[in-house]
Amino acid sequence: MKKLLMAIVAILLLSACGKEELTPQTVTFTLDSNPTTGYSWQVEQSEELFEVKSSFAADEKDKQVTGAGGEETITLVPLKAGKTEVTLTYARPWEGGEQADQLVYTFEIDKNLQVTMSNAYSLSAESLIPTPEPVIK
Repeated sequence: MKKLLMAIVAILLLSACGKEELTPQTVTFTLDSNPTTGYSWQVEQSEELFEVKSSFAADEKDKQVTGAGGEETITLVPLKAGKTEVTLTYARPWEGGEQADQLVYTFEIDKNLQVTMSNAYSLSAESLIPTPEPVIK
């Protein structure tokens, strides 16, 4: 009985050693922003597959200037597998959605919470800059 128990424990240990736990990938956008103007980046998902985290950092050189802009960092953390379209809208939400820019991305999340981007484009007619690529890591 003791040998059988030892054999089972050894098999379980060997099978566990071969499995590598994958860390969920995150998707990070760093976008110009100036919340003092009332504009902020809003995130919408066609399927709620990501947890959304956001932070703002004022430009270092303009930190003492009232109304200075900076960068907003939006991080998407996958919660489950699936496919979703993520829309980032730079707008004044209280003004009925007056938009300065709108970016659309399509992401696929696999069962190991690894992320692949399949499409990206801007809906803003005034946007002359290319759609910013997110950092996936």
